Amino acid sequence: MSNLFDNSGELGGLTTRDALKSLVRIAKVLEEGMPSNAVAAGRPSTTESQRDELVRQAILDQGGKVALAQAMALPIRRNLDYSGVARRGLVVDELATGVLPLYERDIDVAAFVISANGAVPESPVRGDRVFVPDFDIACHPLVRIREARQRRFNVIERTVQKAKQEIAATEDANFFAALDFASDAALGGENTAQVLGARISRADMVEIKSEVDQWDLLTSKFFMNIRDFQDLLLWTSQGGTSAAEVDPVTHREILQTGLYAKLFTADIIVSKLVPFGSVFGCAEPDMVGVMPIRQNVEVVPNDKMDRLSLGWTVFETIGIGIVNARGVAVGRKS
Repeated sequence: MSNLFDNSGELGGLTTRDALKSLVRIAKVLEEGMPSNAVAAGRPSTTESQRDELVRQAILDQGGKVALAQAMALPIRRNLDYSGVARRGLVVDELATGVLPLYERDIDVAAFVISANGAVPESPVRGDRVFVPDFDIACHPLVRIREARQRRFNVIERTVQKAKQEIAATEDANFFAALDFASDAALGGENTAQVLGARISRADMVEIKSEVDQWDLLTSKFFMNIRDFQDLLLWTSQGGTSAAEVDPVTHREILQTGLYAKLFTADIIVSKLVPFGSVFGCAEPDMVGVMPIRQNVEVVPNDKMDRLSLGWTVFETIGIGIVNARGVAVGRKS
């Protein structure tokens, strides 16, 4: 396979599948810095112009993009990829076409003690239905074709990954804004916002938990910012200069791993999107609220050839509804 192209510039006697296999081998040669005429190693002999032509065709073909990515290294990342957490705190409901996001609240029934000759009082039962409006979250990244050819990693795939992460981050920001509103009686919730100290203590976490537990619910999750989570790492054990907040075994585990994943059987979930200084306590998702999903995250090609750019529209249509405000509580640092 010494010549991949004929005189007219078309693939000479090769199928697209064979050409893509050759493209992978060429990309490996480029990455490893080996000569392109290493036929003995099973690699094709091609000129620079032919390799450029293969890369150009790959960029314009979805299968070519995948093949080229197989031999590309990852970039040096500036930070860990963001992972959304909102869907861990709410019931996720994927809606069928035409279905409205309507949800029923639980009913209340009263019981009475009556005298020997007394009549049983009536206890009217009235249902309550909640409509959760949906909204769109979208982004439109563009990559110059020149950039796709210059980078030693798959900038196209990485761009789509980053776009999905930004969608998840925006989703979380709306989730925590809803929690902040629903968890404060002064803003419309049913629980009293707790005032925390300058450094979060074990007693502070108990106060947040008690606001949820007083309604015969069980706190299953705490959401906090990573900078507030550092306060937990400073908790002391028996023998410290202050009152013990964790037992010695747990304190040793914190020092060795830096991880404190559970507290009072509740998961501790850390996110950079939680407002600094705030800690949210939540009951089980089916006791808190719902996230109706009209359209899950979808990637649609949206190239701008007049700007020599490859592009995509990444979007989702969701709703966020805190149906039971009793199931969420908040503590804020003073």
